[in-house]
Amino acid sequence: MGTPSLDAPGRQHKVIAAIRGSVIARGTDHVVVEVNGVGYKVFVPRHPSRDEVLLHTHQVVREDAQALYGFETREELALFDLLIGVSGVGPKAGMAILSVARPAEIASAIASGDAAALARAPGVGKKTAERLIVDLRGKIGRVAGEPASGGPLPTDDDAHAALVALGYTASEASAALQGVPPRERASPEERIGAALRAAGRPRVAAG
Repeated sequence: MGTPSLDAPGRQHKVIAAIRGSVIARGTDHVVVEVNGVGYKVFVPRHPSRDEVLLHTHQVVREDAQALYGFETREELALFDLLIGVSGVGPKAGMAILSVARPAEIASAIASGDAAALARAPGVGKKTAERLIVDLRGKIGRVAGEPASGGPLPTDDDAHAALVALGYTASEASAALQGVPPRERASPEERIGAALRAAGRPRVAAG
């Protein structure tokens, strides 16, 4: 992967969409990934378990700074994009939320209106958590209202809403939940995990 050119200052684009390389340094909130002799500083919600990595990235280019935010799964990147799309929620808050919980847990908290779970993230207060729930549950509800093959979707299903928050379409979420334990026999987190495994969503493999 060659060194990409940067966009004009003040504009925000995904110029660097992914980085594959070797972790050569680790900081409190970031890693340095070497790609073809160039070291990229990438902010991460948690440190990769291996040194050979593929990180899906979100790049921010501003007049006074440039930053790369990296994630080991596409689900984390999709949720990060969703979080920072809420007014008043920047990359720092988005990374803080992702650092304390996995995407399925965060999506479940948003779907169920659990502001306390979101407010556990450093620097994310109750008001911000409530704003996330209000804004994102509204989006989830609109998508979840789409009809799917085989009948209407269960819009009161927290697991379904959480999958939509992770980037699934309403139809994909409905299909992914087929065959997993029903709501009466499993928690939303258990059903989400089972659906992700059954659907075979792409996971990042080191190396």
